[in-house]
Amino acid sequence: MKIGSILGILMLAAAIMYGEWKSSKEKRARIVSAGITAVTTVIGIILLFQPRFPGPTQVMKLVFGSVDKLMK
Repeated sequence: MKIGSILGILMLAAAIMYGEWKSSKEKRARIVSAGITAVTTVIGIILLFQPRFPGPTQVMKLVFGSVDKLMK
């Protein structure tokens, strides 16, 4: 059952990356969106095995929350 969930997460992430890659013209924006999608994909797969791990939005808030404070 977890194999199917992993494949579903990977297919969804690939579809998101493909859509973002086609819609963006800048190379830097493509790399950033692909990187963020890849990180959240890994976190999503980890959540299948460790449900107590913080979710993707909580991890992104933790990572980019400090960047937001520095930019203000």
